[in-house]
Amino acid sequence: MKELVLILIALLVASFLVSAPRSDEDWLLYMGELRMYEISAEADTLKARSMIFARSWVDRWLAGVNATACEELPPPPNGSLFVQLLREDLMSKGFSLMGDLRYSIGESREGDVSDQAFGGYCRDGGIKVVASSGLTIRDDLLGIKARRYFDVEACQPTTYFLIREVLTRLRHRTIGIVKEAFSSEENVTAALQEMREELTSLVRYLRKNLTDEGISLRLTYTTKFAEEEVAIAFKAVVFDKEAIIIRGGRLRRGFSCIREWEIRARGS
Repeated sequence: MKELVLILIALLVASFLVSAPRSDEDWLLYMGELRMYEISAEADTLKARSMIFARSWVDRWLAGVNATACEELPPPPNGSLFVQLLREDLMSKGFSLMGDLRYSIGESREGDVSDQAFGGYCRDGGIKVVASSGLTIRDDLLGIKARRYFDVEACQPTTYFLIREVLTRLRHRTIGIVKEAFSSEENVTAALQEMREELTSLVRYLRKNLTDEGISLRLTYTTKFAEEEVAIAFKAVVFDKEAIIIRGGRLRRGFSCIREWEIRARGS
């Protein structure tokens, strides 16, 4: 056994002597090759890291607007912030970073292609993120550069745009239904009955189209009478049970938007 250990040690030493650079020039070449592989590996992660950053940004925003009126448009991820964080990380490894990264937000469609690093899939009315980049990593000591240009798209599987559209359409239609009911009927009771029938038909129609998308809709209202006016307070809740939001390392399903509005009509 002792002889075997000595043979193994001798082989390891011989291997080191054969592979080790034999001069200063060889040593610089050797280190240059190592840095070249390292900088190339860092550059190859840029697209994936940009998608991971974008997913975190969008999911954080969605978590913040969950169960609200959902009236705002999703803000695009901050490309300057991503570049700043990436530059700090690369600086600790002896590299510098040049170039920029731009994000934009749009509405996704079922069948669109989503980058795997983003970890999502495309649905009608979801959030689409587009990243466009021209980044260069440089080793300032050796003068080695690695450039990466890419344009990539990805989808967040929460139908935020579709829900906003449904709520906007619902409010617009309820205004029309109330005005028409109170202008065509002579008394409040008949107007409210006509309004109730039209609202029931509207909600049934919307639900029929939303069920296949995994989305539910609930509309309620209350009426108050003040002198010659009728105030009708509406509340709509749209819930996307197939929504997926990743926060704090946990996957959470479900997303809702809640809107309230009031319509006043003159009754007799």
